[in-house]
Amino acid sequence: MDDQDLMSRIKCGNQEAFIDLVNCYKKRIIVLCYSYTNDGYEAEDLSQDVFITFYRSANKFRGECSIATYLYKIALSKCKDFKRKKSIKFMLFNGFSKEKGKIEELDEKLYIRECINELPNNIKIPIVLYYYVGLDQKEIGRILNVSVRTVEGRIYRGKNKLKNIFSKEGIVYAGKMGLHR
Repeated sequence: MDDQDLMSRIKCGNQEAFIDLVNCYKKRIIVLCYSYTNDGYEAEDLSQDVFITFYRSANKFRGECSIATYLYKIALSKCKDFKRKKSIKFMLFNGFSKEKGKIEELDEKLYIRECINELPNNIKIPIVLYYYVGLDQKEIGRILNVSVRTVEGRIYRGKNKLKNIFSKEGIVYAGKMGLHR
């Protein structure tokens, strides 16, 4: 079934079509949301918000991009809102300074995620979509409305920034987001 047919069925209120869409994209949306929240429950809540927003705005979908691209744009928007709200709560309850724990105490994957979360959004988003969601650079370019070369550059710059962070901590970067001490 193509995107146009699926969307026309969803716009007509076909719940089975919407359930098919959710089942098709749920895991990928949760992975993307988890990269922002580092919490499985929060990621599931955010992903539900993504699908609710998608359903409510289905009539606004014009078919200029794929359903996947449309969903990822909604998810990124929800994740950015979550991050903004979380940082405001953090500042209200914990003051303005962040305490960083020792790297030795952190799980390797958690440490990588924390480092990725510190990257600027224009670099973090392509890294997350490429390595964690598994999208190709062409699809990432469509989601972000940038060229494939720009996506490649951002991923390259992100990897270099991460390598620098890791080397300052005495950790050797092993490619494909793997680390060795």
